[in-house]
Amino acid sequence: MSVTKRIRKRKGKRISVYRAEIWAKGARLKGKTFDTKAEAYRWHDEMKDKVLKLHDPKKVFAKELLFSECLEKYFEWSKKRNRKATVQAYEARLPYFQEGVLAKHKIRDIDAEIIDLWLDWLIEHPTASHKWRKSFTHELKTLSVILNWYRNYIDASFVVQITKRHREKAKYKRIQSRRPDYFVRPDDVRNWIDWLKRYKNPVYWELATFMILTGCRVGEATALHWDCVDLKMRLVRISRTIFWDHWTRKPELQDTTKTDESTRSIVLPEILIELLDRKLKEEGGTGPVFKNQNGELLKYNAIQSAFNAGFKALKLPWRSTHICRHTYATIALSATRDLSSVQASLGHKSRDITEKYAKAIALLSSGTAEKTAAVFDLALKESDEKNRNRVQNRVQLISQKKSPEDSGRS
Repeated sequence: MSVTKRIRKRKGKRISVYRAEIWAKGARLKGKTFDTKAEAYRWHDEMKDKVLKLHDPKKVFAKELLFSECLEKYFEWSKKRNRKATVQAYEARLPYFQEGVLAKHKIRDIDAEIIDLWLDWLIEHPTASHKWRKSFTHELKTLSVILNWYRNYIDASFVVQITKRHREKAKYKRIQSRRPDYFVRPDDVRNWIDWLKRYKNPVYWELATFMILTGCRVGEATALHWDCVDLKMRLVRISRTIFWDHWTRKPELQDTTKTDESTRSIVLPEILIELLDRKLKEEGGTGPVFKNQNGELLKYNAIQSAFNAGFKALKLPWRSTHICRHTYATIALSATRDLSSVQASLGHKSRDITEKYAKAIALLSSGTAEKTAAVFDLALKESDEKNRNRVQNRVQLISQKKSPEDSGRS
């Protein structure tokens, strides 16, 4: 489909004309020439829908498709392609799409104004008043995923009209920004591990120690089995993860990791060699390394409850199991200055993600500070030092000669 400018001769004069043509699948379906560009585009826009309806039934279907129907088709596709955890996360947000103003609209009619109306409806939703609800950012991202899927697989001409305004509007409550030092300091880590040793099942301090010293995700650590532990080679192989059902909280072992890069081998420090060797002798070398009293896989809500109880008791601001991964990344990069090694340990595909985990402050060094100071050249010279000492001595002498009456007035 196009409008092109062409030069013609009419009565010996060169004039410009505009040729409007409608194409589909490499074949020209219709064409007409006009004297002005405006006339050509007007005819082109009026005719393309009429012509394509006769030649492309898929376009007709796309224009008539309701958002609710698109939602069903997307979930059919998603269940075959996405991880179980991702599918369940989307399913938990389904009511916000099935019950809202979007469901009754044709998907081709969904523009920025309709998205605004949908966000207004969300902000008035009963769940918006809950204290834990700060925004509808995740719901907006899910809508973006659905609309982009429609554009990629059904109608390439569709424009997703989610704007910055919508992203700002979705945050209807003030959200406190994440602390720049989003990691637990070593002294606090030791106090936290000691607290878990005294007040909780031993498996929780052992799991916390393993996560802090390896940077493993909680799902990777709890999925670790003895067949992936080689104490002689001082290695563990991360090749499994745990999926916790969103509705029942039941753990399910999966023989895959979050990403291809997450399948990796990690070198163990001496403290973990001793910890795992003791567990191996006490519990035997079969099944999961970290398990509950019944020998079963740990539930995530139990792990989170134990970890958070320690943070709360010590008056630390953290409320997460993932803080262990951030802590490992930050301390490891600060200690080694080797971003590639830290990236490999964490199983990240991109260095940018590792830098976000490890924080930019960890990249600073004393060398940076010294080189920057050298550029300014603000070092005190010997004469400056003598002048400063003379002034200090004079101030001290005056203060000593100050009379008691003056001191009383002051």
